[in-house]
Amino acid sequence: MWWLDAVFLVYFAVHIPTTALIDAQCLPVVAELVPGFAKELLAYHVETFHDPLVADPPRWFVSLVVCEALLQLPFFFVAVYAFVAKRNWIRIPAIIYGAHVATTLVPILAEIAYAEPKADSPGGVLTPELRATLIAIYIPYLLVPITLVVRMACAEHPFGEPGKAKMA
Repeated sequence: MWWLDAVFLVYFAVHIPTTALIDAQCLPVVAELVPGFAKELLAYHVETFHDPLVADPPRWFVSLVVCEALLQLPFFFVAVYAFVAKRNWIRIPAIIYGAHVATTLVPILAEIAYAEPKADSPGGVLTPELRATLIAIYIPYLLVPITLVVRMACAEHPFGEPGKAKMA
């Protein structure tokens, strides 16, 4: 499943700057440290997609971002190393990560799908079309972790058995 492992590697590698520069802006302490281009990128996202979660982050969402910054961000570096070096020890940490992230996406997607539209929202009115677009933006962050859990749960040695060379 080299191609799927490549998807996971890209997912983790892309998550490092995304978490540090974009998502972490929900945290007041971090927001002041973020470079201008990242602030502009987040402002563009809010202006274009009217994302209520980042336009005016509710406390529950901020708590998820704290977990992302403190738990997931360090894991992304470990995961990138493990997938590049094909380390089987990543199996259990990857299952834990995937289950954690998939669980956090449930309230995020529910909020986007079912929250009452507010005319005075800092992000603007969330139309059905914008809801669908935001769900499409967020859904990979549910599907990739679920796929990661399945991939790692189904293989005791996801990168092959130790000491055995793989046939080409």
